Amino acid sequence: MAANNIVINDNAVNDRSAHVIWFETASGARTIQAGVSWELLRARFGAGVEEASLLDAYHGNRRTLHALAERKFRESHPLPVLLSSSDFPSERAGR
Repeated sequence: MAANNIVINDNAVNDRSAHVIWFETASGARTIQAGVSWELLRARFGAGVEEASLLDAYHGNRRTLHALAERKFRESHPLPVLLSSSDFPSERAGR
């Protein structure tokens, strides 16, 4: 593992060079690799710029993020699954 990454206690890895927190989740019997962008953690989940804040936002919203990754995988089978702000359309869109 590169020195630029940090392992998080649930096997999530903070990829500082890509600005993504990578994690594993399940879709049925299959384990899938997924990631959430720092941008999404800041825009949607209120994370600050500090690494600890990003990790807190990931951990605090882990169930939602894992469920979204599983759904995105089942719908389109991209590997790895990458979650970004575009996965959360504006609540005002279409209204």
